[in-house]
Amino acid sequence: MSRGLPARRAAYDALVAVEEGDAYSNLAVPVAVADLPDARDRAFASFLAYETIRWTGTLDWALSQVSKRPVERLDPAVLRVLRIGALQLLKSDVPPRAAVDTSVDLIRSLVGRSKREALSGFVNGVLRNLGRRLDDLPWPDPVQQRIEHLALVTAHPAWQVEEVLARLGPDEGPAALAADNDNPGVTLRATADRDALVEELRAVGIDATPGSLTADAVHAPSADPRTLACVEQGRAAVQDEASMFVVESCEVSPGARVLDLCAGPGGKTAHLAALAGAAGKVVAVELHPHRAALVEEAAARLGVGVEVHVGDAHDPPVEAASFDVVLLDAPCTDLGTGRRRPDVRWRRTAADVGRAAAQQRSLLAAAGRLVRPGGRLVYSVCTWTRAETVGVVESAPEGLAHRSSRQLWPHIDDTDGMFVAVFEAEGVAG
Repeated sequence: MSRGLPARRAAYDALVAVEEGDAYSNLAVPVAVADLPDARDRAFASFLAYETIRWTGTLDWALSQVSKRPVERLDPAVLRVLRIGALQLLKSDVPPRAAVDTSVDLIRSLVGRSKREALSGFVNGVLRNLGRRLDDLPWPDPVQQRIEHLALVTAHPAWQVEEVLARLGPDEGPAALAADNDNPGVTLRATADRDALVEELRAVGIDATPGSLTADAVHAPSADPRTLACVEQGRAAVQDEASMFVVESCEVSPGARVLDLCAGPGGKTAHLAALAGAAGKVVAVELHPHRAALVEEAAARLGVGVEVHVGDAHDPPVEAASFDVVLLDAPCTDLGTGRRRPDVRWRRTAADVGRAAAQQRSLLAAAGRLVRPGGRLVYSVCTWTRAETVGVVESAPEGLAHRSSRQLWPHIDDTDGMFVAVFEAEGVAG
């Protein structure tokens, strides 16, 4: 086995898990690289996997410029190897010869003897052609072909580029798309004293800083949560600051009755329970049993009480108009998670937005019936399409008074692209 091949094979295995196993990249990549004994190899394999997934559209476009065979007709194994090789040529400091030679070694390790010579020769030829043409690829004109250009240089499908530009305009939109590719690092929620947690992390060499958006957030970009005593002992929980902002928007008081709909995997639920305290009551409803189990695990790990039900948020097993606060963290296109789950952008289509928005409107109407008069309903989605955000707010049912909304953006808030809207229940909605 040639030097450098194990890391590339681990990256390849992660791509298989995402493409064929429908796994999310933030779960598939750590599993695929875990058995590599060297930390540098694990880091390199992770880089190859995440960035190959992130830049899929751009890599396929570049390969199409130098391959005699249409990219969409290539054998999946060959295409994955070519993408990994092209990523190294376009987006890394790996020497071109090493990028090509290890890609040839990788395809040879994956295919049977009868195909080995032909496919390794094809991979070698395509990547060598790409290496020779790096400086003269026919990139779309940034003015005349603005959408196509931004799609390739920011690694997003063209329809998502159009969505972001429509919401933010031609000047700010490109910054949001670029920031969607930044490494988000690790953010922790302090369950006790945030300042003490910051000092604890700094004492072990982690460059920890307090978050700026919420009261409990700690940014720890270089940390591995699996090795932190504060996480193991429940003094901190891994949670993006956008999710913390959603919970803070609920304004839960000690003793409150709180309902969390679509609750899995439970990070927000546990946070709500901590705010409600022992005198309060937090009920979680989750459609999928395995995600309901994750809610229970999250609550147990952090030592808070939550009543968990498996059920449909359209008709949950709870009493109407009986909760002080209802959180509806609705199913969505998840496009706001692009920094940590780049595969999502390639899984979604423009048609998915309309389907998601229709479900969100239905869920919002159902959630409104569960809030007591004068209570608070918080609607959140981890996305930025207009239809799923302000579009849902504009179609809110009677009985829900819209009080405030905020769209978080990675280039402004350094968080996931979460949307949060707050309503007050004026009566029974729907």
